[in-house]
Amino acid sequence: MGTHTKVLGNRWHRLVLGGLTLILAVGAGLRSAGADEPKGKAATGRQWAVLIGVEKYTKANPLSFTVNDVRQLSETLQTRGDYLKENLLEITDKGATKETQPFKDSILNGLSSWLSKAGPEDTILIYFSGHGFQDKAGKMYLAPIDCDPQDPSATGIPIELVREKIAGCKAGLRVLVLDACHAGSEKGDSEPRELTTKDLQAVFENLEGVVTLASCKANEKSLIWEDKQQSLFSYWFNQGLKGHADQDTNGAVDIDELYKYVELRVRSTADTRFRRPQTPVRIVRTGVTGVPNIVKLQPQPLKTVLADMAEQLAITLGERQIKRVGVLEFIDESKLNNELLGGDFGLLGKLCSQELESSLIAQSEGGQFRVVDRKRLQQAMKDQHFQLKDLSSTVKLVSLSRSAGGLPVLATGSFKGRSGRIINLKCKLQSTESDDVIGEAGGTVALTEEQWAMLGRSTAVRPEDRRPELVQEGGNQKPTEDQVIPVLDKRADAGHPLLDPSFPFNVQLRVKGEIRKGAFRGNDYFVPVRKGEEYEVVIENKSGSLALMKLLVDGLDTLPKKGQTEEVSTTEKGIQMELWAQPVTNLSDARAWFLDPQDPNLKGGAPLWVIRGFTTRTGADGNMKKFLIVDAAESLAGRQGFTEQIGLITVAFYTPGGGARSTLGTAAGNDIKQDLTERQGPKAGNLIGVVHLRYVDAEALEQTAGK
Repeated sequence: MGTHTKVLGNRWHRLVLGGLTLILAVGAGLRSAGADEPKGKAATGRQWAVLIGVEKYTKANPLSFTVNDVRQLSETLQTRGDYLKENLLEITDKGATKETQPFKDSILNGLSSWLSKAGPEDTILIYFSGHGFQDKAGKMYLAPIDCDPQDPSATGIPIELVREKIAGCKAGLRVLVLDACHAGSEKGDSEPRELTTKDLQAVFENLEGVVTLASCKANEKSLIWEDKQQSLFSYWFNQGLKGHADQDTNGAVDIDELYKYVELRVRSTADTRFRRPQTPVRIVRTGVTGVPNIVKLQPQPLKTVLADMAEQLAITLGERQIKRVGVLEFIDESKLNNELLGGDFGLLGKLCSQELESSLIAQSEGGQFRVVDRKRLQQAMKDQHFQLKDLSSTVKLVSLSRSAGGLPVLATGSFKGRSGRIINLKCKLQSTESDDVIGEAGGTVALTEEQWAMLGRSTAVRPEDRRPELVQEGGNQKPTEDQVIPVLDKRADAGHPLLDPSFPFNVQLRVKGEIRKGAFRGNDYFVPVRKGEEYEVVIENKSGSLALMKLLVDGLDTLPKKGQTEEVSTTEKGIQMELWAQPVTNLSDARAWFLDPQDPNLKGGAPLWVIRGFTTRTGADGNMKKFLIVDAAESLAGRQGFTEQIGLITVAFYTPGGGARSTLGTAAGNDIKQDLTERQGPKAGNLIGVVHLRYVDAEALEQTAGK
């Protein structure tokens, strides 16, 4: 018997011109979207950005958080957009040299240099955050750090000069972002007259391909959000570029999506949190009918995206004063006909909902709202026979809310298709009292190999799949998953790995001492069983080398999880216990068995390991409970409400996954006493292979033979 070890597991510039924020998107030859010019078309070359933030003015009123706004935007463009660090210039108070600090010459030289770098296929973003003034003659200026507001003509940067530099740039898409004074109060009112939306429109209205977005109307102030340490406009502008504005979930944010998102969010937050109006305004020059992308989103780790989504949803819940929310499992929106909630994305849907729920609970520490207990929500859904199509039924939603003890809002997450390792996520806050969507957030996720394995596909990973030289792009090392996962998809499409004689592992079910033969259908392997039968999982390691294996039955770990009871008395500390048959949604939470062909405890012949049941206790006096076939509702997974993996056995070398339902499940049968001493050794490393076996009712399998 094998032993085991624990396994631990598109371009913007912002300009601050008194009281307004402008986004000027300047595209050469922008055309209307059509058959030859798809919506969201963007420049295909390099991306450039100049980000300028002026905060500690020496002769004008200082501003708040402009440097942080630049820092946040820079990070977003690099990590969420497609900007290389060497193509991005930051000019702020924190600059390391005078050339990167916001003096007049530094700003002009930086603009000239970066604008000249861009070619016809490139995109350039110019972002300025600081003061903007007019002289007595009405001429307009951007204010560097040492600008004298009483003499802007001598110390400021003429807006006309900025216009000329942008007009002369060869970039296919040129975007200018101007954020107003971070007023928050009446700061700046004693200065010479500051610029308004109307002033700047007059300067840029004749520049070909200009889209203008102002942070507020001329009679409003651009508010400061102290909690976020950013301006209100810049916070939501930055969040939109992170991917939350990607309404059609196509992996890019276009200028229409960005404006609609920012306008809605700024207006709502200004009203509910500040009790003051702030309404972004968009001005579109006649003839500019194209919808260019601002950023092409770079996929992020799953946890990062879900934490971002939780932050956005929590803000909406607070603004709407919603006290309770329930989180549903993420679903595949292409499957909406009479299916129970759950999905064709295996355990990934459940993992997403659990991560989102945990992040929402963390966001609600101030007590603004509560997240409904998952088990209570699941029971309410079961009682109401709730299905995917019911999300559009107000009657069903009201009934579900009542069954769950009063639930005004549901967080409904969805997958928007998958391409290789890339999945687009969207989550909406849906009212249970109407069909209204009161908030939403989204993002683009890059799956790891382990997360891919959770989709329920079986395959092998070969050493040549991870050749680093094959993932070089533009001199940069890309994650090996970019290379490996498309190969895994292709290999899985070709059939089940147990049909490949070169696959170094073999996995079978044994019933009454005999191997139970199954049927291969595409990438699935179905093994017939009958209620009342006990079975064993037999694994052969033909590689000749040590391998680690994670084994899940019905999505439950076959090895126990260490836990601790409460104190048993006032004088004794809590005692250790092992929690067995625990649901697993994240492979890092599963424990691993050692498959060591050199193990002296192995008997003669082939290196076989036989797992007879769920391990309830490890050690020299170890104990297992036999695998017993029962009705799905009576299975261990079914009794825990963990139904998506019933009927699925996942054997990972190293990895699990799956997503199937079954009329039969596995319960804990009689005890088996066995030496299950734990072994110290290496953690699980790279994925070697994933094998999924689907055990089904023998008669049902026979009836579908040949279909």
